[in-house]
Amino acid sequence: MCWHTMSLTKFLKRKLLALRHENGESVCTLYGNCPLKVSSHDSGSIVSFNLKRPDGSWFGHREVEKLASLYGIQLRTGCFCNPGACAKYLGLSHSDLLSNLEAGHVCWDDNDVINGKPTGAVRVSFGYMSTYEDAKKFIDFIRSSFISMPSEFEKRYLLRSKSIPCPTEGFEDRLPSSACHLKSITIYPIKSCAGFSVNSWPLSNTDLKGLFTILPVNAGLQYDREWLLKSLTGEILTQKKVPEMFLIKTFINLNQQILSVESPYCKRKLQIKLDSDSYLPGKEEFYLQNQRYEVQCYENEINQWFSDAVGQPCSLVRCCQSEYCFSLNKNRSMGMCRDVNSKVNFANEAQFLLISEESVSDLNNRLCSIFSVSFHMFRKSYPGMSKCVPDTETQKLSCGAPPNVNPMRFRPNLVISGGEPYAEDGWRNLRIGNTYFSSLGGCNRCQMINFYQQTGQVKKTNEPLATLASYRRVKGKILFGILLRYDPGNKARLDTNSWLKVGDEVHPNSE
Repeated sequence: MCWHTMSLTKFLKRKLLALRHENGESVCTLYGNCPLKVSSHDSGSIVSFNLKRPDGSWFGHREVEKLASLYGIQLRTGCFCNPGACAKYLGLSHSDLLSNLEAGHVCWDDNDVINGKPTGAVRVSFGYMSTYEDAKKFIDFIRSSFISMPSEFEKRYLLRSKSIPCPTEGFEDRLPSSACHLKSITIYPIKSCAGFSVNSWPLSNTDLKGLFTILPVNAGLQYDREWLLKSLTGEILTQKKVPEMFLIKTFINLNQQILSVESPYCKRKLQIKLDSDSYLPGKEEFYLQNQRYEVQCYENEINQWFSDAVGQPCSLVRCCQSEYCFSLNKNRSMGMCRDVNSKVNFANEAQFLLISEESVSDLNNRLCSIFSVSFHMFRKSYPGMSKCVPDTETQKLSCGAPPNVNPMRFRPNLVISGGEPYAEDGWRNLRIGNTYFSSLGGCNRCQMINFYQQTGQVKKTNEPLATLASYRRVKGKILFGILLRYDPGNKARLDTNSWLKVGDEVHPNSE
């Protein structure tokens, strides 16, 4: 067996070292005691490496892992589970390690390249069942995904890590020819659980009676991602790890001040008062994505309900206060879009995620084209089966995914209608109704958008992430939708206009 895996390892190393970009630059950097001696008899069954772009910059290991999973290829990525070896082979100094730590980098996060240096590597592991076909498939994946000309989108898209001051005058003079309006508003009270849509909703700390009230400099949608579930070990539960969370429905009645939650795995609906007397005494602290949170915990009866809903012991916590822990290294050149200047509760990156219906429509057109080709090939390969199954169902069976993607698949807070597809990429700031926002850049998409619900079950496919990866990749990120931060402009006090309403006009500014 060792001779078999060793021969596969040598074969893959040779192929990787032979890869070149159009300008002649090498694609792959191998790691190990003898990375270049591909004829060595002690090379083992693992190939560790990183990939480079034509300009010498690095592809992040998370990007490689994310794209490989869409091809059905499982890779190990990260820091070898050995910080010393990681620092040695990646050329990370002691100050680099401290800087990465202060910047919030932890295992399994998306910070795979910081200050131009990789924070981990990619590992291909061969076993006794591995074949040369497996190795060839991997090389084909590298060629198709990492040795190609950048898309027009990548050439023209500028990822902004800093927001731009939002002017409060002159928006009307820069309106696009095709007007936009707010199509839907969705609140997600519990992180990773289902949200609910409303016709209007206030920003945080807004007086519900419409009286004047002083808001923080930055405010998100009230109660959005204010709760989360954590395991007994303190691990934050998400749909990636617990798909059953997708089936937990939520709703907040502002008049009654009640959060209602229901699940197909629980017989009764749970109702939690927003000014709850069900808290356990005292508060707890924990850190998430380099942000310190002060949280309230709930009593056992509530925790048991959620444990039944997700099929494992867990507890519900509510965010009382959050504070970003700024590192000594204030340089945010790593290209992350996380809003560190606002209270974002338990949201991953920003207060608001905006999606355009026109952009989703363009994506669906691309998906239909891909599915049509797959469907045609399926009919040619299995003519008998295609006669027995309706076209739509056959298409689903052959392609493994629904042919149409709903905007809600992307878990947006705001969906707009009108304008051109992907026009939002170039927006610096915008006004919705009488509320101003600054753009923080594109939203980096992950496997969560591949989950969908069908007949009460959560299912997963390769789409739409695979198609987005083919034309929306920018420096290791697959971008779709934009992240927003509330910007009060010159107004320190807000009135009833601090509510967002479906139908509000959207006035973007790209200058």
